[in-house]
Amino acid sequence: MLDVLKARADRFAELTRQTEDPQVYGNPKLFAQVQRERGSLREQAEAYAALVSLQGQIDGSKEILKDPAADAEMKEMAQAELDDLQAKYDRQYAEAQDMILLGDEDDTRDVILEIRGAEGGDEATLFARDLMENYARYCAKKGLKLEVLDEVESEAGGLKSGTYRIKGQNAWKVFKYEGGGHRVQRVPVTETQGRIHTSLATVAVLPEMEEVEIEIKESDLEIKAARSGGPGGQNVNKTNSRCQMRHIPTGVMVDCQSTPSFNKNRDEALKILKTKLYQMEKERIDRERAALRGGMVGSGQRGDKIRTYNFPQDRCTDHRSKESFPLQKVLAGDLDPVIESCRRWEKEEKLAALAKQTARGT
Repeated sequence: MLDVLKARADRFAELTRQTEDPQVYGNPKLFAQVQRERGSLREQAEAYAALVSLQGQIDGSKEILKDPAADAEMKEMAQAELDDLQAKYDRQYAEAQDMILLGDEDDTRDVILEIRGAEGGDEATLFARDLMENYARYCAKKGLKLEVLDEVESEAGGLKSGTYRIKGQNAWKVFKYEGGGHRVQRVPVTETQGRIHTSLATVAVLPEMEEVEIEIKESDLEIKAARSGGPGGQNVNKTNSRCQMRHIPTGVMVDCQSTPSFNKNRDEALKILKTKLYQMEKERIDRERAALRGGMVGSGQRGDKIRTYNFPQDRCTDHRSKESFPLQKVLAGDLDPVIESCRRWEKEEKLAALAKQTARGT
């Protein structure tokens, strides 16, 4: 692990030098790429420096313990210091292990979040709206910015579909665990006999791509202007400002009505399309790598039921970590304990996969 950390610390130093190169900082797109990669390596570079420093101090304390000229009092102090340093080293090592196992090249990216009501009719759309509002509360607590790019309401006031951008430090790092099916068990407001219904909303989480990274031919795009739907002011339903974009080779569709301007909506739609195409390619590569590694864990997919929100029992259960949390706290935007449980689960899965891979190789 230390070899991996050293290589990443060396890369961080190289990228730091590149930020001072006129050919790099004079090119805004290249500079942004360098800064993003550098930002993704900063914590690991700092962890490596801390481990090297602690190891040096540990070696110094051990030398004192071996020194025949050192008196008993000096050795007692050196032993106490060694115990403290070793505990610090072990904690730092565990944190560095998390960085390597759980680190993702997209951790520092902003996020495109899509929420849809799925199984369960109006109740599914109402829960989709609840999820969106919950994420808004979580973003407010974490200092992240949530922007509405597109929303389609149901007749019941729920959310048929919504597309959002989440901007801020490590947005992907925390939101990547939200992708998948979110199941709710509760008595719907439309239920007259008090029966509990089970419904499903789906969440897709995509790391947002920069324009330079994905090239799309204009001839591969089918673009239509449409009238916006839902609340939004006097321009809504009067001008063809909504952009509907289809990528012909893949069939991927994007809708955007975030502004009254068609051209601005077109630009936003293109960004989302590039993000979706990047994610498709990333998932293909992940599947190939997983097959080679013997099934290392990847990110949750839209069709997987990752979490259940049980209102009668006031319990939110994540099916990956198999841990449960007080539902009302989770719905108040207290998602950190749930996300931390997912990180523990992912770490255990990857360690198990590595152990299996090592066993096959011996």
